[in-house]
Amino acid sequence: MKNIKYLAVFPIVFSLLSCFDERYIDLPLKDLSGSIVIEGNVTDKSGPYRVKVTRSEKINATSYPKPVTDAIVVISDNHGQSDTLKYAEGEYRTTHLTTQYGDVYTLSVTVDGVTYNAMSKMPEYVEFTALKQKDIPNEYYIEKKVIPVFTDPEVKGNYYLFKSQEYSSIEKITLFSDYSVNGQVNNRTLNGTNYSKNRKVKVEMQCIDEAVYNYFKAQNNPDNPESNTTVSANPPSNISNGALGYFSAHTTVEKEIIIQ
Repeated sequence: MKNIKYLAVFPIVFSLLSCFDERYIDLPLKDLSGSIVIEGNVTDKSGPYRVKVTRSEKINATSYPKPVTDAIVVISDNHGQSDTLKYAEGEYRTTHLTTQYGDVYTLSVTVDGVTYNAMSKMPEYVEFTALKQKDIPNEYYIEKKVIPVFTDPEVKGNYYLFKSQEYSSIEKITLFSDYSVNGQVNNRTLNGTNYSKNRKVKVEMQCIDEAVYNYFKAQNNPDNPESNTTVSANPPSNISNGALGYFSAHTTVEKEIIIQ
């Protein structure tokens, strides 16, 4: 994976990403500069929901990707509901779309006469019970980690994305699946360096579908799982017609913990 020449630039910064899953995704590399990049999210909270449309840049580009301002962006569901998004401040926003668990959402983005489509099913809600601290002694100090407490449903096929952030630090991403641990109370720690005592750590839990899980899983650099690589050159997008990025219909819950 040392011949990467171009990088799609996304709003989320990934400083560390691992997946706690035996499966591995190996991807061929392509030159993807100039491609359409779409980042769309629909959640179980009240809208508006947002979609960003840009073009990817070369890895050594000195400017940020320019937003595409004249796209036609529509989100619909499997009940016939449809919402044409309005552009404002660098993103497209829904005006009236509502969501519910188990529904399938379709994103349509048309740019320069080309239409890019994606589908995502919002998983059922899984309760985010609590956050707890786990102290792990090593040779030199006690490492302070955080465990998100939740019970995985007995039905297999659940995927989770966690965003964790200590005050003023870079956001960390952690992925869990029930591929090897199904129907149990979670005891896996989140990614992150040794948290500082008396500092607040904020954690968002998302229940995501498999395609979105595979997309974020591919962000990991297999040569060095603790590298600062932000986005792999060609992750497996769930968007058609060669667009980069992802569309995710997911649940979201946030909790905080003070490190002791």
